[in-house]
Amino acid sequence: MRSVTTIRRAALAAAAVASLGLINAPSAAANWTSYISSWTDGNESRRWADESYSQVQFTNCFAQYGTQDSVVVKMWQDKPLATDPSYGSKTFTNCFKGSGYTSNGEWTGLPSGDFYFEADKIAQGGSCCLLNVSTVYVDTTQAD
Repeated sequence: MRSVTTIRRAALAAAAVASLGLINAPSAAANWTSYISSWTDGNESRRWADESYSQVQFTNCFAQYGTQDSVVVKMWQDKPLATDPSYGSKTFTNCFKGSGYTSNGEWTGLPSGDFYFEADKIAQGGSCCLLNVSTVYVDTTQAD
């Protein structure tokens, strides 16, 4: 029968190895397409790798319970074990005009690293409203 100390040591070693895997995990694919369902202020996107340019597009937006048709999209760099630096925000309104309308935000001069965006001030802001977006597209190729 193993002692409690041996079991604890094994559990701590396994936790340390698992945490190293998360810290050293490879970045997500650079360009991706998805959707947003029922986000409130503060919800974050998945992460992606970038070197200098990111473009975020929302097509067909709807803010449930909202009285205004807008969302602020904030760009952040993911810095494990540090404060994430902000790279500013864009206000998206065009995607709320109806089917097929797209809002576009571009961020240039970004350092190499992993990035994500955050939804803020959905409609009138606060936790009142739920953001839904039919298509979210992230592109890191400025040439297109």
